[in-house]
Amino acid sequence: MASDDPNPADPFDSTTPQYRAYFPEGSRDDVEFRLTRILSLSARRWGTYVENRMLAATGQSRSRWQTLFVLSVATPPVTTSLLSARLAIQWPPLIRTLNSLETDGLIRRTENPNDKRSRHIEITPAGMAVVEQVQPVLSDIRSTVFAKLSKEEMELATYVLEKVVVGVSEAQEAGIK
Repeated sequence: MASDDPNPADPFDSTTPQYRAYFPEGSRDDVEFRLTRILSLSARRWGTYVENRMLAATGQSRSRWQTLFVLSVATPPVTTSLLSARLAIQWPPLIRTLNSLETDGLIRRTENPNDKRSRHIEITPAGMAVVEQVQPVLSDIRSTVFAKLSKEEMELATYVLEKVVVGVSEAQEAGIK
C-alpha cells in the first residue's frame, strides 16, 4: 500500500526502468524491497529524531537512556549478557556505555557470586531519576510521531514488525547470511 501523498517521505524512485528490471511491479520481490527500504528508512529517521530530541532535552545519548530504561524495568539480577541481548547490541559498545554510566553513578556493577567472569548490573537511585526525566520526553515523541496512527494500526504494525524480527532471528540461527 503506497502513500497517496504527492510528496512521500521517501524520495526513492521505484518507477524507473532500471528499478523495474530488478523488481517487476507488483512482484513479491518489489514488495519485499519496498518493505525493507521503508523499514530501514523509518528506523534511521526514528533513531536520529529521538537521539537529537533526547540529547537536547535530557543530555542523555540513546545508548545511555536505553540501557537505563532496560535496567529500570528488568527483574534483577541483570548480567551483561542478558543486557546485551535485551538491547540487541554487541559487547564493546555496551561496555563503553556501562563504564560511562558507572562513572556517573547511574548504575552499579557487582561480581556475580555464581560466575566470577560475570557481573550483575543494577540501576542506582540517580539512574532512576534519569529514567524519570527521560520517560515524559519519550512519551511526547511517540505521541507526536504516531499521532496519525490509530491504536489498531499501531497494533498491526507491531504484529508485523515482530514477525520480521522473528524471521531475521530464525535466519540468523539457521546460519543464513
